[in-house]
Amino acid sequence: NIHFNAATTQIVPFLSLGLGVDDMFLLVHNYKEIVGIVNHNEIGFLMKETGLSVLLTSINNILAFLAGSVLPIPALRSFCLQTAILLFFNMIAIMTMYPAMMAMDLRRRQRGYIDLCCCVHAPEDEEEVKPPTVHKKKTFSKTATLGQEAPPPYEDLEASADSNSTTSDTNSLSSFSLQGFLVNYYIPFITNVSAKIGIIVFCTVLLGAGIMGLSQIVLGLELSDVLPKGTAPAAFLEAREKYFSFYPMFAVVKGPDVDFPAMQHKIEEYRQELGQSRFVIKVNGQPSEKYWMSMMKTWLNSLQVHYDKAMIAGKIDNVTGAVVKGSKLDDEAAMARRLVCSFGENYNCTGRVGVVRLVDSSDTINNEGFYNYLTAWYNVDNMMYYVSQASFVPTPPAWQMSDEEVVVPPARPFGYSQIPFYLTDLVDTAATVEAIKDIRMRCEKFADAGLPNFPSGLPFTFWEQYLHLTNNLLVAILLITGAVFLVISLLLLNPWTSSIVVLIVLIMVVELAGFMGWAGLKLNPVSAVTIITAVGIGVEFTVHVCLSFLTTLGTRNERVARTLEHMFVPVVHGGLSTLLGIVMLAFSQFEFIVRYFFLVLSMLILLGLINGLALLPVLLSLIGPNCEVTATDGSNRLPPPSPKKRPSKNDPNENSTMTATVTTKVEMTMSNVNGQQNKTFDRNDSLSTINEDQEENNQPTILTTIVSTKVELTPQQQPTALRRLATPPETRRDSSTPQTRWSLPPTPSSMSSLT
Repeated sequence: NIHFNAATTQIVPFLSLGLGVDDMFLLVHNYKEIVGIVNHNEIGFLMKETGLSVLLTSINNILAFLAGSVLPIPALRSFCLQTAILLFFNMIAIMTMYPAMMAMDLRRRQRGYIDLCCCVHAPEDEEEVKPPTVHKKKTFSKTATLGQEAPPPYEDLEASADSNSTTSDTNSLSSFSLQGFLVNYYIPFITNVSAKIGIIVFCTVLLGAGIMGLSQIVLGLELSDVLPKGTAPAAFLEAREKYFSFYPMFAVVKGPDVDFPAMQHKIEEYRQELGQSRFVIKVNGQPSEKYWMSMMKTWLNSLQVHYDKAMIAGKIDNVTGAVVKGSKLDDEAAMARRLVCSFGENYNCTGRVGVVRLVDSSDTINNEGFYNYLTAWYNVDNMMYYVSQASFVPTPPAWQMSDEEVVVPPARPFGYSQIPFYLTDLVDTAATVEAIKDIRMRCEKFADAGLPNFPSGLPFTFWEQYLHLTNNLLVAILLITGAVFLVISLLLLNPWTSSIVVLIVLIMVVELAGFMGWAGLKLNPVSAVTIITAVGIGVEFTVHVCLSFLTTLGTRNERVARTLEHMFVPVVHGGLSTLLGIVMLAFSQFEFIVRYFFLVLSMLILLGLINGLALLPVLLSLIGPNCEVTATDGSNRLPPPSPKKRPSKNDPNENSTMTATVTTKVEMTMSNVNGQQNKTFDRNDSLSTINEDQEENNQPTILTTIVSTKVELTPQQQPTALRRLATPPETRRDSSTPQTRWSLPPTPSSMSSLT
């Protein structure tokens, strides 16, 4: 049962939006690279490469907000739980729905549909593949032997046909783009030794400033800070805190195991002890407010006076306690007589007249009839009961005085009763916390003495959380950092990497807390939640970089450079997207939300970018973990594995090798030798056909040769070969170049592919 409040309705949607799109940017950035490299099962390769990073950051964000829910503040617990639930469903959508949408978009692109108008074909651009060019240089002799020459390798043909080359020239990158800035300036800068020293010094100074800022943090969150400035409620609270710095308070005695009749003096001592606090308003050295037992004693004493007068007047029989015949008692004397005769469930006046007093000389209410007297006081002097603010639970039974001689029903022992006080000089949070500590100490003293009790009231409801806020904050930070370390260690199987991530995240937390101190922001449950969630959000800026560093070959400097090439842009985009997600908080009517959420989260993003993209790469280049895979030859790259395609159930020949016959038509011009035309040639009839036409002497002779070669095609090469086969020769631009024709055996696989 999670309730909505101002924090959940105004912050959760924007914060979740900013955190949710971070992983989208990472997927899209790597998607562009994967599509250029892989031509089969692209989304599968994308999730292999990026899915672990997405999973790590999502889990850590969820754990961070779950750790924030350990704070015992219902409103903030609702905020943390709602955000954690939303991030959980966001993780499911990112890992399932979003890749499916990317796969659908990839199919649209491959089939040539327009982006926005996905049902309309784009104008077809004919894919032109230049045929292989065969250069032959022969010296004509009387006997000319034309050797067989194989066509160009298929890989060269496929490469020449690929119009989407993934090779990028870094020199052509614009220095005004983020990628250009990265390649041309940032990577050379951060891999420089002097720059590394400068970054370490700068971040050390930043950390030192954060530690100094911790001493500037004070506890507190005034009620006037929560309301919009300029409103009547805010003005009222400001005036109240300035001129009327007092609050009501109650000392609660809790039962039902408390023996109130026997502990009357203990309860009075408890009240006097609380009245000794300098924060309690006093009149003539006594607490200013009367409480229910003292008011009940006053009422009983007034009845006792009327009863004594009736006794002196002889209106009551001293032995039987009956009213003397012909005498009439006033209402107070009759009430006193009825109470004297009532004790527990019994009603007997014999032997009690003149012996039993309602309140004895030691100012103690008669123990036997205590609960009977309580029922009478509650029903007869009801107004004073409400003035006393006793709030009995359960309340005494209803009763009304009558002429019938019956017992006054006793009240049940109650489990809750209040003693009122007023606390003063509560001008700020520090004073209020001091008052709470003082009152708590006095209450615990009597609780240890056998009187169960606790204080209650507005100061304890709104400010007691500050007594344990620091401890709760430290516990929550330890929980989330431990969870981050455990999750990363289990998924990456690399505790050293987890230690570096936790170190960077803790540095960010200290710097953020120090910034709050320098900015005049107070430590309260709201800012504590922000600090706790900073651990999870900070993982966004570190895990991607560390995971990429682990899977990169080369020296540490080379690995850092390649890691930044791969992750710099998506991390920056993710940080900026989070900033865009929370920028609407800057326009909130609540200054409290602007200061404690927008300002703090914006600084968190800035610190995350500095530590994640500057300090972390430097540390990785110096003490980073070894790469997970090492080339056996010591090089900084691995040979790509041969791509494998799963066999289809419908096509048993799908994984088989296809044999294609490549026929190349070569035309050669040969000059006449010795003024005569040679007509005798050595030739291979199975490979060549020479067309000879009678021409005049001194005219060149054109020889046409057909060269045929069989080539085995892998399943990955077959689609391009089939497209080549389906391309009519007349569609080629350059008719002067030798023409190559591919022919395939009529297998079911090839025919279905052609179809």
